[in-house]
Amino acid sequence: MSQNFEADFVNTETWNLFKSRFKSETTEASYWSDINEFCRITGKPFDSVGQQDVSNYYQKMQEKVREGRISPLTLTKKFRELHSFAEFLIGQGEFKEKDTEDFFYPYLKNMVKEEKTARSVPVEDMDALFDAASEDIMAYTILTLMYRVGLTSTEIAGLNGEEDFMIYDDGIYVIPAQRREPCHIPEDAWAILKEYMEGREAHPSLFYNKRGGRLNTMYISRMMKKYCSRAGIRTYSSEAVRNSCAFNLFAYGATAGQTAAQMGRTELQIRRYKGISYRGNLRKKANDLVKMRIEKP
Repeated sequence: MSQNFEADFVNTETWNLFKSRFKSETTEASYWSDINEFCRITGKPFDSVGQQDVSNYYQKMQEKVREGRISPLTLTKKFRELHSFAEFLIGQGEFKEKDTEDFFYPYLKNMVKEEKTARSVPVEDMDALFDAASEDIMAYTILTLMYRVGLTSTEIAGLNGEEDFMIYDDGIYVIPAQRREPCHIPEDAWAILKEYMEGREAHPSLFYNKRGGRLNTMYISRMMKKYCSRAGIRTYSSEAVRNSCAFNLFAYGATAGQTAAQMGRTELQIRRYKGISYRGNLRKKANDLVKMRIEKP
């Protein structure tokens, strides 16, 4: 297979015409990544795929969902993007088989029906998950950061230590890599995190494996699978746990702006500030709306 698989799999002129509809570079990057992932798995240019190729891809993605490596919502996103591109190519007459139909749409119809229940973890399952991880302080802390703070597994794996946190008069904040502004840490989550940090070994990363190395997203994915199994619940992804943070904020009356600020991505140097209230304290107010609290394990 050519090293320049993107150019081989997707016609450049057609792609440029398709992507011109997007206003966001993030949207463009998401489509480009998922389209080329599909083509790598099938081993074919996008305009040559058939019904069996889509079926095989769907089975592989379903396996990832069962393993907790991606969420059902992520699978829906992928198929929505693939359906959109296929529909565009059909309209442009670009498929090599001129009578080719959109083989993604039948799968997408079923996914959309399940989408509402795929976005988050039910409270009772989340409670069982925390209980199952109660004897593993690192896993418990990671779950807390996803569920109460809204950090992604990538952001959690990228944390280095105490220097990643800042203290203002109105609370504790963290700035994961790639975020522009701080993310508020509720008091219950900070209590758990602080207890973990006080007992952790000295390593370059905040969370580490048995060899002392930095965690990666696959480690966290396996952790989710392990404790979901131990809890006797279906396998949820870390994304589903994080999504629950946003759902909880909305459920308790946080505005779209407050929720977006808490869940958004930013990038700043970290400092410890005394005697200053962070100007974005809407994040704190949003978290304070949520009446649930996570107890220490």
